[in-house]
Amino acid sequence: MRNEIKEIKLGYGLGVLKFGMSRAEVKLLLGEPSFIDAFSYSESSKDLTESWEYENLKISLGFDEEEQWKLTMISVASNFYQLEGKSLIGLQESELLNQLTDLNFEDVDVEDCSESDDENHQVIEIEEKSINFWLTNGVLDEIQWSPLFIDDDTIKWPE
Repeated sequence: MRNEIKEIKLGYGLGVLKFGMSRAEVKLLLGEPSFIDAFSYSESSKDLTESWEYENLKISLGFDEEEQWKLTMISVASNFYQLEGKSLIGLQESELLNQLTDLNFEDVDVEDCSESDDENHQVIEIEEKSINFWLTNGVLDEIQWSPLFIDDDTIKWPE
């Protein structure tokens, strides 16, 4: 199964794991998650997100109540996973930016997310491709992406 979920597919998912899948469909593919956390990004109790962690696979999956509990976010934290045939986890910021240029990723936005002076957290966001690259101390340690959007409110679910 692991090789079937190796390739990061922008707007689609991770290998055979496809955005828009139900929680039951994901469980059939990956089994029970190691950990499930439910939270809300807002004050509303009708705006829940479930985060499923698969520690052995170094994958985190997000399901949103607002989208009928469909798979809406994937995050990987291992250099096993590849984007366009390239393993990126573990790269220094400058190496990552070079790789993104080679992949013709444009409109790259780098933001400092550090909460104090003694930590160094950044996110490199490419909004057009719905992907974020999270760095700690200048090293990529997580890639997070979601489906593409038709407009600000409409998800373009993969077919």
